Amino acid sequence: MTIRHSIRQGGIALATMLAITAASGPGRAMPADAQRPDNAESAEVGRKVAERVCSACHAIGREGESPNPRAPRFPLIAERYPNANPAPVLVDGTVVRHPGMPEFHFLEHETDGLVAYIRRISRRWTP
Repeated sequence: MTIRHSIRQGGIALATMLAITAASGPGRAMPADAQRPDNAESAEVGRKVAERVCSACHAIGREGESPNPRAPRFPLIAERYPNANPAPVLVDGTVVRHPGMPEFHFLEHETDGLVAYIRRISRRWTP
């Protein structure tokens, strides 16, 4: 067995292990439609993230006012972007923040879920 063969085998084993871990753990990848508002599973992940991280400042439901008057209500966030899709600013991390908004780092499935949830509660989305 050559060194090159050992490295290749080790790389394959590592890639397989990472794929299994990603598919089974809390950071598992969501399906390709994970940001669609009709993906109920993904939107539920996003709702939980919103409750845990965003609700202290933002109104995260369809109704109500934000606890922080500078923080936009979630239904209005989607409407600020083309096709009611805030994904470009949430996914690449260039979140347009309101004054006093802390910086957050989400796992990929959490970001996808948050996008799906924000789109789902937008006034523009109808089931």
